[in-house]
Amino acid sequence: MTQTATQTSARDAIVLKLYDLFRRRGFEAVALSDISEATGLGRSSLYHHFPGGKDEMAIAVADFAHAWVEENLFQPLHADGELPTKISRMLDSASDMYEGGGAPCLVASMMISPSMSPDLGGTLKAIIQGWIGALRDALIASGMAADEAGRRATAAVVAIEGALIVSRACGDRKIFSAALAQTGKALRAPA
Repeated sequence: MTQTATQTSARDAIVLKLYDLFRRRGFEAVALSDISEATGLGRSSLYHHFPGGKDEMAIAVADFAHAWVEENLFQPLHADGELPTKISRMLDSASDMYEGGGAPCLVASMMISPSMSPDLGGTLKAIIQGWIGALRDALIASGMAADEAGRRATAAVVAIEGALIVSRACGDRKIFSAALAQTGKALRAPA
């Protein structure tokens, strides 16, 4: 039992390092030598934790990201409470996830890979669809019509993701924070 817990925590620590590496450089640009350098592990140790190689590492990173957004973005939207509070919590978590507009989006970084596995693609798709769905459900629960809730939820995620790209390209985090504030207003506006 202790050995399994140690192996799990060691693997989790590796996944955290891989998460940062993959989101900042993308799947294709990361070589096994980069992974070894980032984790401090040799090839055999990496294959011990990830027998499927780099593809398995990418799936583990996507699963980690999916679990994180589930807990920090989706669950606050499903929690009891008033809509403005739910939206504020979601936007605060998005700001934390993207380091106030300074860190890239894992989904965007990984989606540019032409050799992405179907499993990885499915998890990345689930992250975005889950975010839109959780937001749509929160808007519906507050009394908004389903069609309008769906439009606003989709527009909100598009605005956040787009603002992240523009903010990073311009080197100006104020673009991202302004977009989050505007998105919050649009989501809270009466239908």
